[in-house]
Amino acid sequence: MARLRSQSLPLINSPHPYPPYKYQPLSSPRHIRIIQLLGYDPVLSRVLITLSEHNLSTIPKRFTALSYTWGSAIEAFEEKHQSHVIGPDKARLSKNPRDIELVIVPLEAFETFKRNDDVSIDPRGSMVDLYTTPVTMITVTGNLSNFFRTYMTETWPRRHVQSQACGGPRVSLAEITSLWIDAVCIDQTNDKEISAQIPLMGEIYSSAGRVLAWLGADEARLSMFKWWHDTVYPRMQLLLERAGEKAIMFLRSSSYYDAKLWKDVFALAPPVELGVTTWLDAWTEYWAFYRTRRYFHRVWIVQEVVLGDRLHIYCGRSELSWTDMDGFVNLLGKIQWVDAIGTQSRRNLPLEYTASLRGFGIGDIFEMQRHHNNKLWQKGGWARHWFGAISAVRRRGCFKPQDNVYATLGILQQILPPDVPLPIPIDTSHTPEQVFTFAAAAILKNWPELSIFGFIEHTASRTFHSLPSWAPDLTDGEFPWPLGPFDSPFKAGIVMSTKQKEYSKEDWAEARSTAPIPSFRHTDAIKGTFALHGKKLDTIKKKYPCANIYDIELTEVAIQVLGDLPVNYPHMLFADEKAGEMRGQFREAAIIHTMTCHETTNRHRGSAEETQRLSDSFRDWLLVNLSQLWSGADLVEGLDPEYSDEGVMMLGKRRDRVVDTLTNMGLVSGFIPTREEIQQTADAIRAARRGQGEWPDVFKLPLEFRDQVRRVMGDRCLFTTEKGWLGICLDTAEEGDEVWILEGGPVPYVLRKGSEVEVDITTGDSQTRRLKTEGRRFYGETYVHGIMHGEFLEEDGEATDEWEEVVLV
Repeated sequence: MARLRSQSLPLINSPHPYPPYKYQPLSSPRHIRIIQLLGYDPVLSRVLITLSEHNLSTIPKRFTALSYTWGSAIEAFEEKHQSHVIGPDKARLSKNPRDIELVIVPLEAFETFKRNDDVSIDPRGSMVDLYTTPVTMITVTGNLSNFFRTYMTETWPRRHVQSQACGGPRVSLAEITSLWIDAVCIDQTNDKEISAQIPLMGEIYSSAGRVLAWLGADEARLSMFKWWHDTVYPRMQLLLERAGEKAIMFLRSSSYYDAKLWKDVFALAPPVELGVTTWLDAWTEYWAFYRTRRYFHRVWIVQEVVLGDRLHIYCGRSELSWTDMDGFVNLLGKIQWVDAIGTQSRRNLPLEYTASLRGFGIGDIFEMQRHHNNKLWQKGGWARHWFGAISAVRRRGCFKPQDNVYATLGILQQILPPDVPLPIPIDTSHTPEQVFTFAAAAILKNWPELSIFGFIEHTASRTFHSLPSWAPDLTDGEFPWPLGPFDSPFKAGIVMSTKQKEYSKEDWAEARSTAPIPSFRHTDAIKGTFALHGKKLDTIKKKYPCANIYDIELTEVAIQVLGDLPVNYPHMLFADEKAGEMRGQFREAAIIHTMTCHETTNRHRGSAEETQRLSDSFRDWLLVNLSQLWSGADLVEGLDPEYSDEGVMMLGKRRDRVVDTLTNMGLVSGFIPTREEIQQTADAIRAARRGQGEWPDVFKLPLEFRDQVRRVMGDRCLFTTEKGWLGICLDTAEEGDEVWILEGGPVPYVLRKGSEVEVDITTGDSQTRRLKTEGRRFYGETYVHGIMHGEFLEEDGEATDEWEEVVLV
């Protein structure tokens, strides 16, 4: 009976080390190295392989590309907190005293020692004498070492022939035994080779017969993870299939840890046999499975998963279904449970677990994968799609900051038009600042909209302060809620080639995606300048800072702004039929729209019904916060445990300022609760705190206005300008800064004057002229009420006045 090579190789249990493998230069930029697995000696922890080079074009679908994380597969803090793992998967992988040694057998060694009854991986059926063969060695450590030890079990290669979780076609012997692994197949000491191989990454993963995602050998929480997919997900999926939108709305209004919900609707209880007794613990275990595995938080996996034709996922000796992982997280997103589950899970775990990715670390990958498979770049352009990939990796970990860009070039290479080279240079000696600037410049030159500006972080959180102000620091994933992101509803400075009135609402996004690149747009990544057209709107006259948007202080600021505004906001006019003339919008309506950025998060934005609902919510928001201020100022010593002389005095002064402002405003509209209502609610609050009554009903209502304000006002503040515009800007803006409309910008921006700069501008006839002007630093997006929807532009899509030439530095 024929024997497989893994069973027949005479592995010699010799402890002596072999000389290190010496890489030879690849024959061309199109060549890659492929590992051929020959056998495994578990006693000496040695894997015999060949390592040969191939032209990538000649081996499509004939190898497996490994997707994994370097170093440890598990976050370091998880090792410190093993007691927080629930159930039968507490045991960690015992640390093997030896790292795996890859013994590289030269190809010419197979010319001898042939055996006819041996079915070798090498078609010539050869045996190897390790005493006389000049073999060399590469040692692999950590997670990769555990991969080889787990992958090459005693049943290798038979156990890999049929995918356990994904079904589908059988895995070929070539795919099982031929591997591409970056740490081995690329000479990691050769910067020139690394620079040449980076652009090939996308093609390597898309050419592989399969992508094998290795989560690590540690199986902690794996049983609970599989229980959610095997038991819970099918029942939830069935409910949504049967009841559709009704089921979605029902689950949105339900609590994800309500035992009655799970029992009555799904006939489920927490799996006690797995050590879990509450639904909170069950969700925490599921969330922690993602949080503790470094694979899900690594930059390179995005393009590896997105570009792979067939994905197999292994955790220890178990195979998982990417389809189930995708489907379940997508379902949780539909019913709006994702963020709540993450928030509660972090509360149940030690502090080190709190830094996490939204969507369990994979939601953005799924979205990117769908966009790529549907070829959305054909509509939106390659620059937009590439920045989407950069955004997907931005909050992930990497060894070098430059990888935040380099780890997306495989996706970019796949979507560029034929024969179009990569738009940035690849050089491993470039600094992070250089790489980030090259990427930003390439995107701005090839994407008509300035949506990239919506993802520039707060200046205080920047790691690389020498970056141009217009280039995102891609090491920082914390940026204020974007006002003008992808598909923004705003179009303050977007110029269309044809009249806007010809576009229906449905066609507007597609029309914008096909708009031409503005004719005047020049980037110099070396000098760090970006020249474009713009028009100054006004100068910030007064800024209204607020230290905490979650505090009553924001309500006081809103009242202060209302007191400073005229009764009718002059930049948003309506026809007054009774008076027979145009009048400005009520100031209360203006501030409601401004603080929520005109309901940017609601698909019904701008409708009369939506505006009325938000106005009612604004009134309740004022009542909730002002009544707490009133109640705090009226605390009584001996009756209220919160009483303090200092506190009551401070709150009393704040209340007096609000009362003075409301008094000076004179006639107050129905947008604002009366002082009698505020006092009555404050009295009810004090009584409830003393145990003498119920909390007022207004505290039990959902506050849509509050929720939207918390989303968009983070790190932002209100401001007014010299000409009476009302808006919000980053809290880093200063009085005297300028508000500009920039060509291609969905929203206005705050710019600050700097010193004079000189920029070389290449004109359409290839002539060069030198522009001398004041450089301006970028200080964030703004919402300016009354200018967000192209009011600056005429109906023919051209600016009302000539654009000015602006240089950002």
